[in-house]
Amino acid sequence: MRPQLPDAEALLPYLKKIDSSRHYTNFGPLNAELINRLVGFQKERFSRPVFGVTTSNATLALELLIADLRLPRGSKILLPAFTFVASASAVLRSGHVPVVADVCPESWMLEPALLPDTIESDGIAAVMPVAVFGMPQSASAWAQWRNKTGIPVIIDAAGAFGAQPTDTEVPVAISLHATKSLSTGEGGLVLTEHKEHAERLAQMTNFGIGLRDGLGGTNAKLSEYHAAVGLADFDAWPAKSQQRMRLYGFYKDTLEHFCGDRITFQHNVGLRSPTTMVIKFESSASRDEAEAKLSSAEIQTRRWYLPLIQNHPALTGVLSPYPTPHADDLAARLLGLPFFNDLAEGNVTKVATMLKH
Repeated sequence: MRPQLPDAEALLPYLKKIDSSRHYTNFGPLNAELINRLVGFQKERFSRPVFGVTTSNATLALELLIADLRLPRGSKILLPAFTFVASASAVLRSGHVPVVADVCPESWMLEPALLPDTIESDGIAAVMPVAVFGMPQSASAWAQWRNKTGIPVIIDAAGAFGAQPTDTEVPVAISLHATKSLSTGEGGLVLTEHKEHAERLAQMTNFGIGLRDGLGGTNAKLSEYHAAVGLADFDAWPAKSQQRMRLYGFYKDTLEHFCGDRITFQHNVGLRSPTTMVIKFESSASRDEAEAKLSSAEIQTRRWYLPLIQNHPALTGVLSPYPTPHADDLAARLLGLPFFNDLAEGNVTKVATMLKH
């Protein structure tokens, strides 16, 4: 990954607005403008009512959404075994217990149709599906499952800006980190279809000031300087997103040409602006061989999201009561390849030819 944020020239008009307003944080005019533009884009793309709240990072966005559920301390929250560590750490830092379940072998994601039949009787209090590698979750399917079970759902869509819809009772948390396709440098965004929900979450980002229901808050606001970065980045986002999709398509076609059925890809259910290229090899041995071959040529690779959450050394207290054969298989066979907007097609071809037997 080689992040590329707006340069000084692109930022300057927004920085001058900060100088003029002398409003540097605490829900300033640039923050309001950023929310309005992002929410407007979301409404236009998915034709659904939506409201937004910015946060200083996406992990805090998850923690605020979890806190707003008002679950008894120590409640069990289900999440996929295959996800970034922050999904589980947000649960742990909220005083709850992460419980992992298996993922779909094609989408690599936790899906309602694949949940264990004993979820309700096992005392699961909430579910946090993840939009893995920016692949969107079906908000409507999760809303139907929520209505059927009464168990709340929060979608961790960290890398899925532009692709992830909301639904009536299914809020979404998005990352605006430097490595994401849309960035404020460091930041997060919550999308919800309830205005009162957004207003309450905004108060929670400001220490809970103004809340009258006993629900506390923290300092999770987005500064005007971060909002300036986000606005400048959003100016260029449509073109950059198209560029990412062209690169992803070329990469995929080139890998398929040189590697054939030795590799497979995450099933595409609406990818919009990818930031990673992750492939699944035919075996663990072939993954390890490819990893070593690229390393010898000083080409960096990454075992994204590994080890699995239940095996992660930085986490304690994660429960794994359900079998996770598909996640275990992904852990043995996945490898992330270099991917960034200005990656030359010649280097893509170089990587692909090195993976060819």
